[in-house]
Amino acid sequence: MISKTRIYQLVFGFSFVLFPTVFSLAAEPCGTMITSFERPVVLKTDWLFRKGDNLDWRDETVEESFWVKRSVPDYGISKTENLTGYHWYRCSFYLPDNYTTPVEPIAIQLGRIRDIDEFYLNGTLIDKTGTVLPKLEVDFQKIRIYSLPTHLLKPGLNIMAIRIYAATNLNGLKEAPTIAKERLLRETVFSKEAFAMVCGYVFIFMGIYFLVGSIVRGRAGENFFFALFSIFMGIYVLIRTQHRDILFDSFTWSYVAELLVLICLPVFFINFMHQYLKMKRNIVLLVYEVFLFALFVITLFFRTPKTWILVIALFNYVLPVAMGLVIYLFVKNGKANIAKVKYILIGIACILPTILIDSLSALEIISMPGTLYLGFLIFLVMISIQLSNDIVLGLENFIEQEKELIQMERVKTGFLINLSSEFKSGMEKIKKAIDNISTSHGKTALKEQTKVSPKQAAKKKTKSKTGSKQELDPIKQAEDHIAYMSYMVEEAMLLRKLEEKTYIPFYETFSVTELIRNCVSSVENHLEQYRKTTSIEVKPNDLEIYFPKELLFCILRNLVENAYQYTDQKTDISIEFFNRDGYHQLIVMDEGMGLSQLEMETIFQKFVRGYRDKKNEIPGAGIGLTLVEATTKFLGGTVSLKSSEGMGAKFTIRIPEKPKK
Repeated sequence: MISKTRIYQLVFGFSFVLFPTVFSLAAEPCGTMITSFERPVVLKTDWLFRKGDNLDWRDETVEESFWVKRSVPDYGISKTENLTGYHWYRCSFYLPDNYTTPVEPIAIQLGRIRDIDEFYLNGTLIDKTGTVLPKLEVDFQKIRIYSLPTHLLKPGLNIMAIRIYAATNLNGLKEAPTIAKERLLRETVFSKEAFAMVCGYVFIFMGIYFLVGSIVRGRAGENFFFALFSIFMGIYVLIRTQHRDILFDSFTWSYVAELLVLICLPVFFINFMHQYLKMKRNIVLLVYEVFLFALFVITLFFRTPKTWILVIALFNYVLPVAMGLVIYLFVKNGKANIAKVKYILIGIACILPTILIDSLSALEIISMPGTLYLGFLIFLVMISIQLSNDIVLGLENFIEQEKELIQMERVKTGFLINLSSEFKSGMEKIKKAIDNISTSHGKTALKEQTKVSPKQAAKKKTKSKTGSKQELDPIKQAEDHIAYMSYMVEEAMLLRKLEEKTYIPFYETFSVTELIRNCVSSVENHLEQYRKTTSIEVKPNDLEIYFPKELLFCILRNLVENAYQYTDQKTDISIEFFNRDGYHQLIVMDEGMGLSQLEMETIFQKFVRGYRDKKNEIPGAGIGLTLVEATTKFLGGTVSLKSSEGMGAKFTIRIPEKPKK
């Protein structure tokens, strides 16, 4: 079991990693006695400052009459004198007489210095960043952590001197130097930047994700520009951490790359908004992009801090234009897209202030840590959900379309096979009918040529009468098969016309009883099922209606054919037709195997067929009930189905008596 003390230690350690700036260290003046390096020592006051340059100022003893005492940090622009060039800082501390060499290496953290520095301990150069000659090489983003050689530390007085060269009028120390164990200083710097580095990688990976999404979705321009924006933001955040030294050998090129990435961000974001809101580009955006492109090109040739300050100033001057363009996009769309952009508005409200803070910080107008990645993290969370949903929906639609295409190919193949089968069957019956007719004509010719006895003639006459019925059956079946093939083609064309809303109905007056009987006869002859269990009831029996005969026959044929195909031949089937409350009502009911609840929910969908155990044995394309529903809706009516497994099925069609206008 973990003790309370251990829990407190874990919580304290975890908090120190995530929030290293929460704990403030006690500040000490120069000249303080350092008895131990177990805790960090922050030297904040009584620093000696002097403008100018003299290498003798690195020595342990100098004339301090012309030196000014300062407290640090004192970074900024001097209002009284021009401090561009060299200036020095000196600070002393004491070690006890019984001082012993520390077990762990000791270092001093000077923070970021503008622009070049050299650090001396007791007159000896310890380390430096940047060079003045033979070529100006600056680095004002590196956090200076210089090791203090233990052999130079001595009991009593120790003198530190910092020689600084400022390439611009910005000068001074941004942070109060801290002496501590080197491991602790480097871990603190890393922990401060850990969150920013994680955000940088997250932005890059999210950008790659949206970039892949834009490729999958084809013309998804909003995903493409947001991907570029996210990737460039990730690179920008990483460059502003210690990754700068990993990614680049030269600070000059790293800072040029940082500026180039910063210049691209507004362009990517504004184009993302145009694509997302489906708006056309305007002349203001074009001029803004031309200006940033020119700024991008000239930045490639700038190598000095003064020119970099000019680039940042120009960028900041036109930054309100980008904000204005974004505001214009939202105002022009108004309430039409408020549901679509409300989270983007929240994200923009978080990211724009951080962009401004980072720009002002880069200009050294204010001194604040980088905050852009924090604002963008919120923005990314707000917008990525919507774009991710768009990608997922796009992929789902793509998959569904592929499935539908595959299903349509299968149905088309099945339809052609069924049509071919019916064509072959019809041709065989036509051939059989022709053979019977030929045989009958041959027998007639032979009778005329050969004389027979009255008894034989009577016997042949009887056989002839019997054969005449057999001759009619194949002809009738051939006609039905040919008619059925015609129905299949005509119904497929009818469904297409109904879906495309190009069908024009033809109204006529006809007998309902006659139509139903003809439909049942056609189905029975085609399926070769002559049932005595089928009942037809029309009220009144001589009912005639003014209606599109073709459409009613289509509804009847599909319902009756399904009842015959999916039930046993001994099963009762009833067909009712009557008028009630201004509606024609058709009921087709059977006592077959019925439908499950799942089948009832999908049975009217195109290419969906019920009765899974038998659907592969029974020919069909799966559009019959789809056509019934489409035809009924076209006529302004409704179709309902009541069924349960093992209890049969009941289809009820209700269509207004008056023609649909």
